[in-house]
Amino acid sequence: MRIDEKIQAAIMLFLLAIGVLTVAPVIFGDRVVEPFSELGILGPGMMLGDYPNQVISGERVDLFLYLGNHEGRIMYYQVDVRLGDQSINVSDTQPYPGQILTSYKRVLLDEANITVPIWFNINESGENRRVVFELYKYHSDTRDFRYDGNWVQLWVNVTETG
Repeated sequence: MRIDEKIQAAIMLFLLAIGVLTVAPVIFGDRVVEPFSELGILGPGMMLGDYPNQVISGERVDLFLYLGNHEGRIMYYQVDVRLGDQSINVSDTQPYPGQILTSYKRVLLDEANITVPIWFNINESGENRRVVFELYKYHSDTRDFRYDGNWVQLWVNVTETG
């Protein structure tokens, strides 16, 4: 093979690679390669990091819930807000066994997200109380919500009124 033929072959190979890289996303663009959901908690100012760390027993705690759907289909979500402490760790496979303070349900279209205000009360005082937010997905075949393994937590000290 002469040098001119080698250069022509290299150029053809380069153009073929560009063609494949350009056409592949168009062909496979609707396919969700790795479906996932997002769960986040924002502080009262709708920002990360301004979370309350001291709350008064029985008083309302205001936060914001962020949900994102990248599952490739419409999703029906439930978020349980549970109360616990440092004696029990949160699991990615089993729901946290703490008391449910409240639950929120939302339906999201694919590639949609939502940020909504939420609130709850903690009626038990104590230090290092763990507030766990767990994501559940609705399964139409069994008509129930199942724990997704997706969770976030907030640590607070709860003091008595007065």
